[in-house]
Amino acid sequence: MSLKEQPWNSFVIYVNAFYAVQEAYDSARRNWERPAPGLDTFCRDANPFLWDSHSSAEEWVYEDFLARFTKRFTDSECTAAEGYEFARNWLATLEGDEFGTALVSSFQSVTDEQSFIEACEPIAHQLAARAMRLERTPQDEPEPAVVAPKKSPTPADIEAVIALLSHGDESFAQDLRSRLATGEEDL
Repeated sequence: MSLKEQPWNSFVIYVNAFYAVQEAYDSARRNWERPAPGLDTFCRDANPFLWDSHSSAEEWVYEDFLARFTKRFTDSECTAAEGYEFARNWLATLEGDEFGTALVSSFQSVTDEQSFIEACEPIAHQLAARAMRLERTPQDEPEPAVVAPKKSPTPADIEAVIALLSHGDESFAQDLRSRLATGEEDL
């Protein structure tokens, strides 16, 4: 089965659409341009890796996408070409006061149907790898490294630090020594 005909789930299509808009936003910022109004809000609210209970992304954005996706694709999968058209149309429904009027144009400025298709497979691999990391059990974790017990600095260590800090200023060095002798915390 060719990449174009392979079925993809809703989350791969959503992440691909998000990445395209995020790239348009980042590209404008990299070029010292002002991103189109609303793109920053979309990139914050639609981030597929953050949720409002943990950070600033809004769950309703993905829930809206998912509801429309499952209504359009009853088997919960689509080809990447169908996903491209769906994502473009979905972004058009979000354009307005909250996300501005440049979602579709931003999306299309960084991806076309072929690029979108080619991005699905790496995104699916990235999501699978991320899921594997998130599903790790304590038994999967490496043994903690043995940390040597903390030891107090030697007088030679202290003098070396004083020499570095004082840059040859003997009065400053003497002040540091006296502060250390009295146990002042704020050196």
